[in-house]
Amino acid sequence: MLKTYPELAATVKKEDSERRSLGEPKIGTHRIDIELVEQLRFRASFGRFSFTIDEPSERGGTEMGLPPLAFFVAGAATCLLTQYAKLAIAKDVPLKSMKAIARGHFDRRIGGAFSDIIYDISIESPADEGLIRTLAQEAESTCYAHNTLKKVVHMQTNLTLNGKRLKS
Repeated sequence: MLKTYPELAATVKKEDSERRSLGEPKIGTHRIDIELVEQLRFRASFGRFSFTIDEPSERGGTEMGLPPLAFFVAGAATCLLTQYAKLAIAKDVPLKSMKAIARGHFDRRIGGAFSDIIYDISIESPADEGLIRTLAQEAESTCYAHNTLKKVVHMQTNLTLNGKRLKS
């Protein structure tokens, strides 16, 4: 089983309880500072952390970091996976492992946009299928990125539990 530390469980359960009790909107903010470094390479920082965003050389970049859309798709998918993990901790659902493949399909023309984002999430767990389905539904409803994106683009999650694809 993946390790859950008592302090982590307490923190996650407290946050889950606080979010569920909110009656009025409570606005959160993430500030990212971004600076052009060279060509199409950017340095982004969030608090004390920084990362590089770049394009491949065939699009004018220096290949020193992931392209912006990779961060976009990874960020959205990781936001959802974080909710799966937090809910598993808050509800004492044991996870042996959790992995995802995230794909975003988009039209590359001027004015183009994402047509869909698909997540293939694989979970290994001794928990029963019904509990994992409930966890998945709650994860989607508590994920800010998923809730935002589903308003404008088709979002699809394919869930596999212990190697068996669960039907939607």
